Amino acid sequence: MASESTPPSIPLPLAPPLSIPVLGLGVFQSTKTHSSVLSALSSGYRHLDTAQIYYNESATGAAVTEFLAKTPSVSRSDIFICSKLWEVDLTLPGMPPDFESIAHPPPNGSGAWKITVAKLGSTSYTKEGAVDGFNRSLEAMGPGIDYIDLYLLHNPRPGPTARLQAWLGLQEIVKAGKAKAIGVSNWSKRHIEELIANGEVDITPAVNQIEFHPWCQHKALVEYCQEKGIVVVAYSPLTQGTRLKDPVILDIAAKYGKTAAQVVLRWCLQRGVVIIPKSDKEERIKENSELWGWELAGEDMDRITALDEGISGKSGEWDPDAWE
Repeated sequence: MASESTPPSIPLPLAPPLSIPVLGLGVFQSTKTHSSVLSALSSGYRHLDTAQIYYNESATGAAVTEFLAKTPSVSRSDIFICSKLWEVDLTLPGMPPDFESIAHPPPNGSGAWKITVAKLGSTSYTKEGAVDGFNRSLEAMGPGIDYIDLYLLHNPRPGPTARLQAWLGLQEIVKAGKAKAIGVSNWSKRHIEELIANGEVDITPAVNQIEFHPWCQHKALVEYCQEKGIVVVAYSPLTQGTRLKDPVILDIAAKYGKTAAQVVLRWCLQRGVVIIPKSDKEERIKENSELWGWELAGEDMDRITALDEGISGKSGEWDPDAWE
């Protein structure tokens, strides 16, 4: 599946000897996580990205366990699972029962869920809260999953003191062997530097997962992370489909006989960024994996890189620099 210039996995320099597959399946807003994960694994994916706030850690773990049971040639160590700690405990009374309840709250006001620190007034970003939260994630994945490869703090919003305490909790998880690596998501350079400057921190984040695509490239942040050995993982690399009719992308896709999505994903890989595109369509999942055996020429890479709109080009909610 790999070409010489783009291996199927790259090392996590800050979590040796662990490697991360450069292509994964994201399951944010998936409406059929179990079958999508099975489709991805059957198509050769070996990296899955879930989170507490997605409400599908259980379906992800169950699908992995099912796949391993019927595919003896693949072992648990061949599959890389990432999940994330949300900023509040989603198992508290009064929390939404599923992601659908968050995405489409009822009009009577009962959908004003307290799923942020500001609304709830407390956070899971404490040392004990992070350990407990991780254990809930691991338990949710079922008895077939006895460790998580990569566990992230999902966002920086709870603030510097809370971020530090949660990180100290995650360090304990790594030292206990329950997670192979830990990292962050939606963090700015300042957030990372503030964390690693603390004397109690002896594990640097292995990963920073951010929105990344041709129209929102976070160039300074990506450069900083890559210089530090922090692997950048791109969520929403396809902008949830909103920018795939860009004339530059379509022109390059026609030149190579590829889809617009394949061109954008290939561009990300050639920028040294790991990608976790989401799809619930089996044919799209397979199409998104057909990224090897061809490369974008330098001039086409440059044309795509020139599409950057900075933070105004983001399609999602998170601006890493917007938080204390």
